[in-house]
Amino acid sequence: MRPTLLIDGNNILIRAVEATRRAAMHSDDGTDTSALVVFIKTISRYIREEKPYRVMVLWDSGPGWRNQIYPAYKANRPQVADEYRSTTRTLVKDFLVRSRIPQGHLDGFEADDLIAAHWRHAHEPVVILSSDKDMLQLVGKTPTGHPCTQIRISSSNTPTDRWDEEKVTKHYGCTPAQLPVVMSLTGDTSDGIPGVRGIGPKFALKHLTAADWKLDAIEHPAIAEARDKGEVNTYRQLVDLRDVPYEMIPTGVGPFMPVTPGPDAAWHGLWKLLSDLQLRDIERRLLAGELW
Repeated sequence: MRPTLLIDGNNILIRAVEATRRAAMHSDDGTDTSALVVFIKTISRYIREEKPYRVMVLWDSGPGWRNQIYPAYKANRPQVADEYRSTTRTLVKDFLVRSRIPQGHLDGFEADDLIAAHWRHAHEPVVILSSDKDMLQLVGKTPTGHPCTQIRISSSNTPTDRWDEEKVTKHYGCTPAQLPVVMSLTGDTSDGIPGVRGIGPKFALKHLTAADWKLDAIEHPAIAEARDKGEVNTYRQLVDLRDVPYEMIPTGVGPFMPVTPGPDAAWHGLWKLLSDLQLRDIERRLLAGELW
C-alpha cells in the first residue's frame, strides 16, 4: 500500500535557508531563490523515493497553546532569518499551490500537531519527513494500525536516513511511545524546555525503568520536587504528540496529483513562476518527468 507523506514545511525550509546563506542564487529581478530551490529538490527527492498516495506539507502558525502553558517555550531560539519569514516562505507556498501539492496550517498550532492529527487518522502507511526529534514518538504503528516511519533529512548524496521503531529503541533505549516520558524529565533544549535539573537521558531511563515507567512512582528528590510543582506534567504536555486530541484539524487529503505539462491553466501558472524566477534546472526536471 502506498503511503501518506507528511512533510514538516517549517523544518525543511529553515534547513534550506541555513544551507544557502553562502551560496545565494538570484533571479534577474534580484529575488533570492536559493532556499526555494533546495526546498523543491528536497521534497522532490523523497516524493520520487516514496511514491506516496497522498502528500501534504504542514506549517507552524505562530505562537500557540504551548506558549500559553509555558511562556518560555522556544524563547531561546534566535530570530529566524528574514528570508524565511517573508519572501522565501511566500515563494515556497506559491510553488506548492501552483504544483497542486496540498498544504495546511491552523492558528495556534505547530506543524508537529497537524502531522500528529494526520497520523492519528491515517488510512494508509505514514512517512514523516522531518529532522525534528519530537516526531520519532509517532514511529511504529498509527492508532489505525498502519506502519509509520520517519525520514530525517540527509544530503542529496547520502542514503535515506529512515527511522523505524527498532532504530528508535536501539538509539534512545526506549520505545517511541516512551520518548515523551523521557523528554518530560530531560527536556528539549532546542525548544527551550529545561526538564528536571541534573537529569540526563541515561539517568532518566534508569529511574523510569526502576519505576516501571510510572512518573508518580519515581522517588528521586529532584524529580519528585519537579513533579510536585507540576513542572514534569507541563513538560510532558509540551512534548507529547500522541495523547493530545486534534479532532478540530481537517485531515482529509485527496490523492497526490501534481501539475504536469499540458494545456490547462494550472500548468501555465506553474511554468510562469519557474520561468520568471529563472529556475532552469527545475524546469528541465519537470519537463523530463524527473521532478516527481
